[in-house]
Amino acid sequence: MNFATLIFNSFGWKVENSLPNGIPPKAVIIAAPHTSLIDFPIGFLTYKALGVKAHYLIKKEAFFFPFGILLKKWGGIPVDRYRKNTVVEDVVTHFKNSKQFILTVTPEGTRAKAKQWKNGYHRIATAAKVPVIIGFCDFKTKTVGVRAVYELQGDSDFDTLQIQKYYVGMQGRHPELFYLPEEAFH
Repeated sequence: MNFATLIFNSFGWKVENSLPNGIPPKAVIIAAPHTSLIDFPIGFLTYKALGVKAHYLIKKEAFFFPFGILLKKWGGIPVDRYRKNTVVEDVVTHFKNSKQFILTVTPEGTRAKAKQWKNGYHRIATAAKVPVIIGFCDFKTKTVGVRAVYELQGDSDFDTLQIQKYYVGMQGRHPELFYLPEEAFH
């Protein structure tokens, strides 16, 4: 048992890894629900508990001194949200040039209630030819971890809906901010 797992256990949380073969060396991990600033430190500890180094796409405004140094050390990749950029191509290059590269994506894109998930995770995973893993932080059950590997079918709307179904019944820290479409419940 490592330090991160001890921290979770001391607060009554459990860490789950339901992947029979463990986390593959290259993957995009969906992190949801994402409703609070506390999701980042919880996610960071989750990866420590699972023994994985993960990378995160974070708005460039968060990379101010000295916090930006820590974010980069912890796997943060700054993104300029107001300029057309090459985020997908840049991340795919990281995948191609690395023996191990785990990218965490919050498809909600914000901590506010989002009526639609963004499909950047799909474009990245498709271009990099890596699987998508269902990662979660459920405040209702006080459980964090990874639940399943989802093999993309090629249609981002279809795939997003199938992925959203894994999150039915889960709650973020602020449950009223977590949106799932009605179709996910069927």
